[in-house]
Amino acid sequence: MKNECDIVKDLLFSYNDGVLSETSNEFVEEHLKNCESCNNALKEIRQESGEIEQKKEIDAFKGVRKKLTKKNIIISISLIILLIIIIFNILVFKNYNEVASTMVVYLEEDITNEQLENIEEKITQNVENIEITYVSKEQELEEVKTWLGENTNVLDVYNNSENNPLLANLEIKANTNKEIQEVVEAIQGMPGIRSISSYINWNPYELFVVEKFLD
Repeated sequence: MKNECDIVKDLLFSYNDGVLSETSNEFVEEHLKNCESCNNALKEIRQESGEIEQKKEIDAFKGVRKKLTKKNIIISISLIILLIIIIFNILVFKNYNEVASTMVVYLEEDITNEQLENIEEKITQNVENIEITYVSKEQELEEVKTWLGENTNVLDVYNNSENNPLLANLEIKANTNKEIQEVVEAIQGMPGIRSISSYINWNPYELFVVEKFLD
């Protein structure tokens, strides 16, 4: 039969957890007043219990820190992706504004000086501070040859103004694509104009890809 110390020691874990009945609790406390061995056993239980509790807190802290680390990584990656998207869009629309603020007006073969003057006058009437550069057929041919580089031999047959298939044109540079839109609307259909080439209706992203590919 167990003696009193054995009974108390069996109850110490429950006593430490505060789950004993009132009668059992009083019995243990009364015994502890005069028993050094049981008091020492209780101290060990409380020490172990404290260490276990501390370990749980540390594990919980590590778990929270791990979650926060993962969260910080996700946030950092998301911010980097967002920054890349913002920079890409800035580049795309900067490129669009630069390219779409230019246009080329191709002229008819039989355009008269008067018709050319009317076109240039109409352009400057609608937009101030606009650059207009006249490019002759010969100049256009030389530009194409320069662009072809080593493959210029394919154009050797076109060596004079009579068999030059290219058209004289006006290269126009404005400050904004909106001004180019105004010019297009103003001169479209005027005598002496064969066609108008501009980028105002292009998708900015498609234009960016094309420009980078051609570069």
